[in-house]
This record gives sequence, structure tokens and C-alpha cells, in this order.
Amino acid sequence: MTFYKIAEGVFVVIGGSFPKCNTVVIIADEVVVIDPGCSVEDLRGFLMAQDLDLRKIDTVILSHIHPDHITHTMRLNRLSGCRIAANEITAPLFNEKEEMKKFLGFHKGNPVRKLWEQLVNERMYGAFDEGRVDEVLKKGDTFGLGDITLKTLHTPGHLPDHMCIEIVEPNIIFASDLDLTEFGPYYGHPNSSIRDFKMSIKKVQHGEYDGLISGHLRDPLIVDYKTRLAAYARQIRIREDLVLSAILEGANTMPEITANPIIYPSLTNPVFLQFETWMIEHHVSSLIDRGLVEEDKGKIKEI
Repeated sequence: MTFYKIAEGVFVVIGGSFPKCNTVVIIADEVVVIDPGCSVEDLRGFLMAQDLDLRKIDTVILSHIHPDHITHTMRLNRLSGCRIAANEITAPLFNEKEEMKKFLGFHKGNPVRKLWEQLVNERMYGAFDEGRVDEVLKKGDTFGLGDITLKTLHTPGHLPDHMCIEIVEPNIIFASDLDLTEFGPYYGHPNSSIRDFKMSIKKVQHGEYDGLISGHLRDPLIVDYKTRLAAYARQIRIREDLVLSAILEGANTMPEITANPIIYPSLTNPVFLQFETWMIEHHVSSLIDRGLVEEDKGKIKEI
């Protein structure tokens, strides 16, 4: 079990990379858990080190609906009776798991839906548990926790419901899946948006924070986040250049483009091929919008 003390009353229990995530714990007038995707035993161990236990959790806040970020929510709710808080887009998806699946592109007609459900159940067990959000958050809503204040910041692109959490005191932002990992920005669903992702990166860059907490890095606190976010955003253009190069070299359909993986280094699972395909589709749409390629009768070609 690894955790970091970010400031007085602000901690991060490390979950690390997908299918887990880093979990922020606030210990103030309430015990608040943000994105309970770390190992539940690690969270238990951390709380025990603070003379607390899982039953003392007052509130769980969800940054967005991805399974790795909501994994243990209902387990913690059953143990502690904690309230669950999520934004206006996330809340109805959490309340209706079939709507969540459709939102993420895995409607009943998707040929890899069962494999994705299996992946979630095996590696993020609990994410599909039925439950309801108790408090719906609007953009800019605040939580007063004594000496610590939390504020929501809507940052779509990764998903339409993605939000960051500003920890006003001590002036830190939990950026969730604006995570600054080597993998780079993830926009692997039909309703993800490269344009919105870029705008959200700029929104966070323009904030004057003393640091950024990543949702997936094992060393989670980033002080030079403005520089790191600029490099993070550049990966989008690098990928787009690679997609354009593949088209110029004769790849005219999605299967031809994804035959040589651009985003995932090794496509050993049909679910990850689906993620790769959705991301490449966003890049092709971007190239069409930029007037660099066109699609005619199912064929993608240079203009």
C-alpha cells in the first residue's frame, strides 16, 4: 500500500494505471473519497493508519463514469452508508447501468460488448453494481469541509461527463484522467472529443494551481503541470500525423489503418482494438474537418 500526503488533510492512495486509478482522500470535517478505484484493501489500510476505517467514509465523489474510477463506490456505500456525489451527466448513468454502457459505446449490438463486460467484471469488479447518486453536482459547485474546500471544474473531451476537482485549499487540482501519463490523452469512445479535450487541457493550464494530482501516475503530484500538459496535448497532433501518414501510404479504411497500431502498441484484445478504432475515427474526422482528407463511398483518401 502506497499513499502520499499532499497537504494537511489531503492524501492520495495510489492505484496507478488502468484498470485501477489513484484515489484522493480528504480527512477534514468529513472523510471524503474521490474516485474509489484503488485497491479497496489499500484504501482500508490507509484509513487504518489514520485511526479510521471504511465505515467512517462520509462521501464518495465521482469525477466521471469510467469503470476504473467508480469501481468500489457501492461497496463503500454498503459498508458506510456514505452519500454518493456526481455531476449532472454522470449521475443518471451511474443510476442506470444500461445507460452507462450505451454512453460508453457498448450498446447491445456492439460485437465486443460481452468481452468488455467480462473485462470490467474481472478487473474492475463492482463497477456495474446497482446504486443511486445522492447529490447531483453542477458546474462550479463547492463542498465546504472545514479548512478544505472542493470545487468542481467541468473538463469534457475524455468523456462528456469528465470533471476535475479543485482543492481550493491548498490550491491543488485533482485532474483525474487529464493524467499526464506516457500513454497520452485517451478519447476512446464514440462521444469522446479531441476538440473538447484540447480545450479542457487549456482550461487547466490557465489555472494558477500549486500542483496537479494525476489520476494514474504512481508519483501523483505534478508541480510543473503547465509544461507537462503542453507535452501531453502534443501527443494528439503526433497521433494525427501518424494517421495521415497511414492514409497517404494507402490505408483507405479503418481496418487498414488499425492493422498497424498507432495508439496501442499491442492489440492483443478485441476490446482494445475497439478503443483504438474509436480513437482513430476521431482523428479521421479531425483530418476531414481540417480539409486534409475526405471520405467517399467508405474510402478515406487524401484531397
